Amino acid sequence: MFVELDPAAGQWIASNADRRWALLLEYWNHLAQRLDRLPKRAEIDPVDLPVGLLPNIFLVDVVRADGAPPRFRFRLLGAAITARERVRSGQYLDEYRSETPDDMTQHYLDCLERRVRIRRTNLAWDHPAKEFISYHVLLLPLSNDGTLVDGLLGFGIYEA
Repeated sequence: MFVELDPAAGQWIASNADRRWALLLEYWNHLAQRLDRLPKRAEIDPVDLPVGLLPNIFLVDVVRADGAPPRFRFRLLGAAITARERVRSGQYLDEYRSETPDDMTQHYLDCLERRVRIRRTNLAWDHPAKEFISYHVLLLPLSNDGTLVDGLLGFGIYEA
């Protein structure tokens, strides 16, 4: 495997009644194994994605500048995401919410190191009515050169 999958995340995905988590991980793993490297963003073909995943998919560019910490720019956001959140394509994670929960930023940084896990959180911090909407997120690394992670394939499912 080209990533370090957190054992708890692997168990959670395997036992989850919503098979979309496993379908996305299997799709990504199959692609990485076939290519024998991390996939490029351009190799994620919406036509090849398993049915039902696209509304919950998001793509993130990793923007690096000399000496500065990496920034994460949302490139594409599925309809299930834009229906729930204020974030829009072109925004950076740190612009989206100046008080982004630390675990959210760390989740993105972990993926740069090829550490994959499931993050569970809620939208109460961002929702205009402070409504409690739980959701889970999976991030998978992408790379134009096969080694340096310069993009992320994200998947999020909302529970409410």
